[in-house]
Amino acid sequence: MKNFIPYILAIAAFSIVSLAYFSPVLQGKVIHQSDIVQFKGSAKELNDYRNQTGKEAYWTNTSFGGMPAYNVSAKYPNNLLVK
Repeated sequence: MKNFIPYILAIAAFSIVSLAYFSPVLQGKVIHQSDIVQFKGSAKELNDYRNQTGKEAYWTNTSFGGMPAYNVSAKYPNNLLVK
């Protein structure tokens, strides 16, 4: 049993440090992620168009005064890799 005491102490120490470090998460707090907020804003125009018409728009006017939508929220119906 003496051989396991250092391992038990190390696990207990890591657990205490982790609980102390992540205590805001345990309280329900989250970090504001501005990149996620900006993505939702950029993708809103495309999602609204998709919901209204059922078609896919491959150009958006929300980012940089207009840009291709493939890196924002475009869906490709014939993409065999993602279904």
